[in-house]
Amino acid sequence: MIMLVSLRCLMNVLQRRCLHTWPNIRPVTSALELASGALINGPNPPTSAQLIHLLESKATQVFEELRDHAINGQAVFTNSELSLKYIDVYGFDFDYTLVHYKQSVLRLIYGLAKNRLVEQLNYPTCIRELSFDPSFAIRGLHCDIKRGYVMKVDAYNHIQLTSVYRGHEPVSTEEVVAAYGGTHVPMTVMDSLSRSSTWKLTQFLDLFSIPETALFADLMQYMIDHGISFDPEYLFEDVQNTVYNIHQSGEIHRIIARDPDTYLESQPVLRELLNRLQCSGKKLFIITNSPFWFVDKGMSHLLGSSDWRDLFDVVVTNARKPSFYSDSHRPFRTLNSDLTSPSWQPITQLTKGGVYLQGNVSDFMSFTGWNGASVLYFGDHVFSDLADPILQLGWKTGAILPELEREIETSNSTTFKSQLADLLSLESLLQRRQNYCDADIEKLLESWKVKRDIKRKYLKEAHNVRFGSVFRTEKNPTYFSRRLATFSNLYTSSLNNLMNYSLDYTFIPRRAALPHEPDLNFDF
Repeated sequence: MIMLVSLRCLMNVLQRRCLHTWPNIRPVTSALELASGALINGPNPPTSAQLIHLLESKATQVFEELRDHAINGQAVFTNSELSLKYIDVYGFDFDYTLVHYKQSVLRLIYGLAKNRLVEQLNYPTCIRELSFDPSFAIRGLHCDIKRGYVMKVDAYNHIQLTSVYRGHEPVSTEEVVAAYGGTHVPMTVMDSLSRSSTWKLTQFLDLFSIPETALFADLMQYMIDHGISFDPEYLFEDVQNTVYNIHQSGEIHRIIARDPDTYLESQPVLRELLNRLQCSGKKLFIITNSPFWFVDKGMSHLLGSSDWRDLFDVVVTNARKPSFYSDSHRPFRTLNSDLTSPSWQPITQLTKGGVYLQGNVSDFMSFTGWNGASVLYFGDHVFSDLADPILQLGWKTGAILPELEREIETSNSTTFKSQLADLLSLESLLQRRQNYCDADIEKLLESWKVKRDIKRKYLKEAHNVRFGSVFRTEKNPTYFSRRLATFSNLYTSSLNNLMNYSLDYTFIPRRAALPHEPDLNFDF
């Protein structure tokens, strides 16, 4: 999104960390800005007619700025400066990083979990008729397990009141405020399961959690509709454990491996990217929680050849992230030559062509000599994949977020930009009008607040009718955006987007002006 300088001063530093939404703009002091400043700050209070005209003029000007700029959905965005020139080692997760899944995989997870609940936990057979709604949830939502709320939290730990659901039904503002004594979530219970009697919160951080969230909400709504008494905490645990077991049992892996065309997105540029890195002398590795046989099936399918391991210097599977980063005692094992059974021999080095299981990052760095800022690791889970590498190991990290491209496409639409221009203009004038006591102007401004709320609602629902954008709430960035800014140097929708940059390219973030500093960014 593009903003005039006067409007961009309304946002704080964290809001502007969502770099795919705030590209640079030349500093502008237009005739309209000068006129509006004189009108609002002058000795004579403006009339209602003057304010209406000013709002219309400002909205037109902002829209013209927005209309002429589009965000590139295939770009790589940066939270902190990173030069590829100094990256010697590239590492990759597998799921949703090297391989991208079609929506059919999420539908598969939902269906398998639903059936297991009936067959293994005696849930009503009628729930087999429930169908997966891929548009219900987004990444980054929180779940209050004790209350059964699925909700969106902003970067300052405040619940977005228009995005709290119990089953399929929105929870009223009054009920949310009564439940929590306001909208603020204490930092001590964010991101973890608190054992207090009041709070039990967890966050859904990857795309595999979308069917889990949808099934939890669907089951809760079914229980409510049919008058069945239930404890949300037990319901949540049943769904979570069932989905977990689908992955751990290998059932989902076997189904995908039997029919990869149905479940895997094609990656026509992936081999070219890996060849490019290898031919440039870069070291490549995979660290994934998936089993080797599944990775082998997937990579052979995507690259059209079983020789894909020649592209990597080290392959680690069944890694158990995030424990891989913190448990320094779990040793590596290697697969025997048949690549189906593990060897019992101790591992003292990691060699090219070998396939390794489990292990720990301390031995990984000791055996390879790869450490610090020369390593760039990509993954899709901002916590399990990226938090420890960037915070504890000093690696550079990149987040792969496939839904980013779709969000950018929505934000680039003419209708979205028009609504955004209206909202930004309303917010700018509402901020600057607060010292007037004229009854007519107060009435006008109250009507503008109503209009502002309508614009916010539209911009939210343009991304997702219930929960809005993955990256921002109606007023602030999301809590997910906060974690993304903390745990990743770079983020993009696909690894393929790296092909748009040279291997000595430096990603430089825009200078984030503090609220008390001048906000001058240049776009040449």
